[in-house]
Amino acid sequence: MKVREAAPEDLGGLTRLEEECFGVEKFSEATLMAFLVREDAFALVAEEDGVVGAALCLCSRSRAEGRIASIAVLERERRRGVGSLLLRETEARLEARGARTFGLEVDVENGPAIALYTKHGYTLRAIVRDYYGAGRHAYVMEKSLRSDGPRVSVRPS
Repeated sequence: MKVREAAPEDLGGLTRLEEECFGVEKFSEATLMAFLVREDAFALVAEEDGVVGAALCLCSRSRAEGRIASIAVLERERRRGVGSLLLRETEARLEARGARTFGLEVDVENGPAIALYTKHGYTLRAIVRDYYGAGRHAYVMEKSLRSDGPRVSVRPS
């Protein structure tokens, strides 16, 4: 399994992945292209005989915050570590761009995704009612990188 930054020529594979994983709630081709070309965004693809998973992310350097807009894995590839691999690569790239906090929203009914994020150190911060439509709520989850904080030297008097 190989993970790499997606390029515009991956748009077809990303579109097929979105269709299979999200159906009518999929990101449009224009939105997917924005993740490929915007300076404050990126997309990763997991490949094994084609695109089998992807992560779509945004990063605000001024706030030192990364947002994971989506992690999707083809159903036939789930429970093989693809989600964890994409999440680790996403975090590494966000951190390299200056992010100290990673955030995301996840459907409260998506047990496997919640388990994935919890396993990787994400904690529940809030619930957003009707985030995905009437009666479909989202958890807001977050992970902060450990900070040693400012160094203070104490001298005995």
